[in-house]
Amino acid sequence: MNAPLLALMLTGTLAAAPWGPMTEAERKAHVAKLSKEEIEAGLRTTPPDLLLNLSAQAIVALGPYQYIMVKQERIRGTLQGEQTIRTTIQEDPNAIRLEYLKGPSAGRKLIYNSTIKKNEFRVREAGFLAIVGRLWIPLDSDLTKNDSNHTVAEAGLGSLVRRLQLDQKRAGATLSVEHEGWNASGHFCSMYVLPDGGKGFDNAKTRVCTDVQAGVPMKIEGFDAAGGLIERYAFSDLKPITLEKNTFDPETGL
Repeated sequence: MNAPLLALMLTGTLAAAPWGPMTEAERKAHVAKLSKEEIEAGLRTTPPDLLLNLSAQAIVALGPYQYIMVKQERIRGTLQGEQTIRTTIQEDPNAIRLEYLKGPSAGRKLIYNSTIKKNEFRVREAGFLAIVGRLWIPLDSDLTKNDSNHTVAEAGLGSLVRRLQLDQKRAGATLSVEHEGWNASGHFCSMYVLPDGGKGFDNAKTRVCTDVQAGVPMKIEGFDAAGGLIERYAFSDLKPITLEKNTFDPETGL
């Protein structure tokens, strides 16, 4: 199969999934039949906006989902330590549950539910701080800026992909993509390079490593113009889930 034909097939199934005649399961089945070389040839010839659309559609098809995230960010010029977080997401209506497993905030649990309070989330700390109970915190509170450059409402694979899509739309034809190939985890990595050293953007370069079979990014790394790490998100154990009654309930779920 030649590369242009593969690109057409990938994007064509994308346009149909998950509501058209080609379902997400059928798209996965098509990809499973192709060799690694055929997949790579197609990815290298598919426009980057269609690759991001592919991820967006695959995320929607998951329904509510959960994964383990290891994140690391540079905050106020200092690269922070890694944090491991069990992340549970409902894309629409937006609801988020974060359980901090490792790192400086281990034991913290929080819930954001846009249908209950659009501009606040509820958190319960661990250890000594647990005595203060469950607190409502504004999304843009200064308290949250010691832990992340992004708000709680920006958690989730869908939000990450939308950030990339927005950067791509703003950059237009000045965006360039350097396809790096397969990493040790078997994910296909591409570097998105923003114009003018990333001036006006969160990152100058963003590496996206995608699980092609699942159709979603499993690692995202952002760099400054000098190549220094700004942020890294690595995902594992991604799975669709059935929600419990209290999964996103800030009253009973913490």
